[in-house]
Amino acid sequence: MQTPSRTPARCESCDYDLRGIAVGGRCPECGTIVPEPPARSAVDGGRPDHRDSGLQVVAACQYLALIPMSGLMFPGCAGPALGVISVFGPVGRLVALRARWRRSPLQAIEPDGLGRLLLRLALLETCVAVAYLATVIGLLPGLASFPTLVAYALMATISVSMTNFKLRRIFEDWQLRLPDLLARIGFIAGCLAGLSTTAFIIVWIARPNPDIAGILIVIGLAVGVVMSLLAVFAARDGLGRVESVLITDLIEAHADQSDREPRPLADRFRTTPSPDPLPLEPERPPVRSDLEKP
Repeated sequence: MQTPSRTPARCESCDYDLRGIAVGGRCPECGTIVPEPPARSAVDGGRPDHRDSGLQVVAACQYLALIPMSGLMFPGCAGPALGVISVFGPVGRLVALRARWRRSPLQAIEPDGLGRLLLRLALLETCVAVAYLATVIGLLPGLASFPTLVAYALMATISVSMTNFKLRRIFEDWQLRLPDLLARIGFIAGCLAGLSTTAFIIVWIARPNPDIAGILIVIGLAVGVVMSLLAVFAARDGLGRVESVLITDLIEAHADQSDREPRPLADRFRTTPSPDPLPLEPERPPVRSDLEKP
């Protein structure tokens, strides 16, 4: 991304302060035409562009947390098929955070350790998800299938809820009311999704009357899907807003730093004549008194 064109801070010929003079105008000191400054990158040279921060990938992978949070991968629902697909969510977040976020210039200005929290949550959820995947493909005993499934569902719920809680604190500090409200709703929805998943597990283990169990499972599944969708959407939207704010701050900070950069001493005292100096107004001769009309 390129920063918009700005007036150079100093004249190239006489080092006059050109702030407030439009591009194409003339230097009041020497008459040099004010050139348009070359476009500069929004980040320092040699550092990766902010578009490679990885937050967009992290935000997009939040949608896959909907599957374990809502209970869709439990037996009797979609089953292991969706569970295997959902494993790509935490794995994708972990790879994006470790490969991109650590090298991104946005990481240096992250608010209140957001990146560290996201990395830890992604790491824990990935470990549980891989254990669940191992039971599905038969690498672990079948007895571990249900415990790993429950642990994966609860870990996904905790991850999304903690992300929304962190975003709520960030938006509260930034005094952004609407994102703060959405993050609060997402946190509450995540907690309700966790309760719904827990109730789903209890009903599945207890196995009461089949008719009652069927009704409770349908209600729990519906509540879990709705609450999980709200929580995941809030986390996705919040991460996108945080990235937008960080990009704006980075560009403004780079622009201010570029304007304050001192020019080399040799360039300040160049003696080359101006390519197009202002024409000087010829001096008017004095009026002779003897030529004045009576």
